[in-house]
Parts: sequence; C-alpha cells; structure tokens
Amino acid sequence: MSRHEGVSCDACLKANFRGRRYKCLICYDYDLCAACYERGATTTRHTTEHPMQCILTRHDFDVYYGGEALSVDQPQSLTCPFCGKMGYTETTLQDHVSVEHSDTYEVVCPICASVPGGDPNHVTDDFAAHLTLDHRSGAPRDLDEGSSSRHGVRRMPHQTRGRGHRPGRNMTFGIIWNTLFKE
Repeated sequence: MSRHEGVSCDACLKANFRGRRYKCLICYDYDLCAACYERGATTTRHTTEHPMQCILTRHDFDVYYGGEALSVDQPQSLTCPFCGKMGYTETTLQDHVSVEHSDTYEVVCPICASVPGGDPNHVTDDFAAHLTLDHRSGAPRDLDEGSSSRHGVRRMPHQTRGRGHRPGRNMTFGIIWNTLFKE
C-alpha cells in the first residue's frame, strides 16, 4: 500500500500518510488525511466550507479501478474551487466555471493538484483562463514557469513538505494516468 510521500496532514501532522488525501482549493499548501477530513478539522485559516479535492495514491487508484482499461472520456471527479460541487471532468469543470463563476479570486487548481507531475499548490487568480489555456482537452500539459506567468498564475514555492515529492505517485478519482502520462 502506498503513501502520500512528502505530504503531512495539517491537522494531526501525520507525515507520508496512507489512504485518501484532501487538498484545500482555497488555502495554500493545506492537506488533510481522511480521518481529519471526516471529523471536520479546521484551523484559523481553513474552514469546513472550503472546497477540497480528494487525491488517491497511485496504488489506491489501481485498487479502486481494479485494473480496468479506462479511457480519457470516462468520468473524473474534480471539485470546483469556487462552489465545492464535485464530480466534474476537466471539460465539464471548464464549462461550469465559465458559466457559473465570473468572479475571480485566488484558488488552487484541482487538476494541477491531482495529476502526476502537476504542482499541488498551483495558485491562479484567473481560474477560467487557466483552464482554457492550460487544461483544454488535448492540450499538452505545460507546467513550466514561463507559461504560467503569462496566464495570471502565481507560483508559490514549496516549503519543506514539498521536497522529496515524487511525481506520479498521487491520483485523483478518474484520472487516467496511463493514457495521459507514461512513466
């Protein structure tokens, strides 16, 4: 069974924990283990109303899907960082955000947080534009600094917790890593 390497629960401080990981899409660099998420852990900066993205380890993803051959078109479960609604694919999340959320404020991108090699603390102040420019269907995943700075994205440096993170270890429900990213 694999662990969320390089990640600590911000409530109980357990490091490299197993099971589901919940990433806050409002607070920078805020993660909870499943137990703390389920008991409703909060801090002065994080409340239970903040949208959270559930992230699985690669092993748990494989166990959950049982080796099924999954296609890119099958459902994912991304969370809207504005309203907290869940169950979106990259395409339906983009549609939802462009129709329902004209306001812009800084949020963590749930796609960047959950894809292998993505930046789990990728903060953008124009999420709709970020989705259009960086996550449109079929577009290559451009995670370099130059591209991000052109699109209203602010890269925030990882603290010590981010060091030692091995890309490709964490998965979100429905991300089909074999078809998108070859290790």
